[in-house]
Amino acid sequence: MDDLDRKIELLKTSLAATWSDLAKSSGSADDKCQMRAQAKRCSEELRRCLLIAEAKQTREHAKALSDQDGRTLPKPNFRLLSTDAAAEAAGPG
Repeated sequence: MDDLDRKIELLKTSLAATWSDLAKSSGSADDKCQMRAQAKRCSEELRRCLLIAEAKQTREHAKALSDQDGRTLPKPNFRLLSTDAAAEAAGPG
């Protein structure tokens, strides 16, 4: 797991905790407003990180496809033999 994945997981956990705290809160309207603002900031940062992760995955996928030159399997190495050469290769018989 890289830093971006860890940050995404941390933001998810933080966002869930913030909404949970807000639901349980019996604090003042100002406290609730600050909690909602925190949840909004966390949500925006999570969205940004998810877009970065998606772009990274798309780049890696595109690179993998270009490395394969459009083929999903390696190009076979066929050799064409004439019937005389095939008979010689098979041996006497």
